[in-house]
Amino acid sequence: MTSMTTAGKNFLLVSILLLFSLSLLSGCKPQTEPTVITDPLFNQTINENLDEIVKPAEKPSFEEFYFEYSPRNEAEYEIAEDDIFTLSMGDFKSTGISFLGVMLGDSYESVIERLGIPDQMFTPADKSYSNLDYKKKIGIGSTAPGLTIHVENNTVTRITVKPSFQKYLQGNTSIGTAKETIYYLLDVPDYQDFTSNLRVFHYVEKGVEIYLKADKIDRISFFMPREFKGVQYRSVSEQTSQGILTNTTEAVPIE
Repeated sequence: MTSMTTAGKNFLLVSILLLFSLSLLSGCKPQTEPTVITDPLFNQTINENLDEIVKPAEKPSFEEFYFEYSPRNEAEYEIAEDDIFTLSMGDFKSTGISFLGVMLGDSYESVIERLGIPDQMFTPADKSYSNLDYKKKIGIGSTAPGLTIHVENNTVTRITVKPSFQKYLQGNTSIGTAKETIYYLLDVPDYQDFTSNLRVFHYVEKGVEIYLKADKIDRISFFMPREFKGVQYRSVSEQTSQGILTNTTEAVPIE
């Protein structure tokens, strides 16, 4: 094999140097600035109102109102109109009081007809009773019910007015009335006990329990009147299966 001539060697060397120089130049090539698109991607009006489009609709706030009920001709008092404790000076029976037209002894169907479906209803597994809680249905904006109606055997046996029902209550038959006023108007209770942080005055023959917190009315519960003479009511503390202490009251004949 003949060796490469001097001219050939020189040509090869120049070619290598040229290729090396081109590679360096290509590596140092300045980057091109990105093109900025200023045109809107879609309709400008939609773009400006995008926040309103994606923002969830706000729920309208509840406006309180006074429930329009049908009066009961057979009722001596209506809780939403009369200061029962003062007008009667304690001489009343729970069965003579209506609560927005509902009375003790009414049927479940009658309650629904007068007040509508309750905001909440609790019925235990054995279906022995139902508690019907009313708030917004009767114009109350509170998160807590204002009126609880207890139904057993399709009969209203207890009606409880609670703090958020205050706007319907009158005079001394109200949340916040002092213990001394209750003593003056209703006399000394037949007996009293405690439940949770509340003191309870029981007026058995009148058919009312008054729950006091810091010696002021917190709620009032009306039930079917019971005979008190000839018996005494004894309250004992019992522990439930959940370990909670509750008071149970039973009638014991007087010896």
